[in-house]
Amino acid sequence: MTVYSVHVRDTGLKPNLALVKDGFSWPAAVFGFIWALVIGAWDVALVLFAIQLAAGILAPLLILDPTAQSVVQVGVSVVIGLIANELRRWSLDRRGMFEDAVVTAHDKEEAERRYLDANPYMTSKLLRDI
Repeated sequence: MTVYSVHVRDTGLKPNLALVKDGFSWPAAVFGFIWALVIGAWDVALVLFAIQLAAGILAPLLILDPTAQSVVQVGVSVVIGLIANELRRWSLDRRGMFEDAVVTAHDKEEAERRYLDANPYMTSKLLRDI
């Protein structure tokens, strides 16, 4: 089972929900700042771009061995994968979406269903516009 944090912004008529899983983010590790651009976290994309740019510039200047440079780049990718979901939570918080609950489920759809089952007032708001 995976743990998801549920972030909510209640705009009055229709709330916005975002679920963020705990743990390592493979898409963020592989694609770096492009992952952040795709999810719409521009502030996170800027931070990741700066980290990747600094590693790309400093590694060749400080380390002569190409194998060691590759190890540094892989290490940066692993660190990005480890902190990516926390950065996403930070970005959601900056955009006014507060963490409302923590849900465990097998997948994202089940996590959303469990959250909505536990919060029927949210279900009625979400279904109001359908």
